[in-house]
Amino acid sequence: MKLFAINETEWVAANTKEEAIEHEGLEPEEVVSIEEILDNEWDDEIEYSDEDSDEIKTITIRELMVDANKKGVPTKIMSEDY
Repeated sequence: MKLFAINETEWVAANTKEEAIEHEGLEPEEVVSIEEILDNEWDDEIEYSDEDSDEIKTITIRELMVDANKKGVPTKIMSEDY
C-alpha cells in the first residue's frame, strides 16, 4: 500500500492514485492535488487530536498505516477538518 494526500487534507492508503481518488468518491475535476507520501517519511511523527479527550497526541505515519496494510484495501488514514 502507498499513502496519498488528496487536496492536501485527505490521506488515503491505496495501491494507486486512481484507487485513492475513487475511494474518496471524487470526480477528477475535484482533485486539486494528489501527492504520494513516500515510505521514507513514514517514521515522521505527526500530531493529532484525540476525539475522546481533546488531548494532542503524536503518532508516526507508519503506525497509521499498519491496519491499512493488513486490510489491503483503500482506507482513509486521516482527514483534516476545517
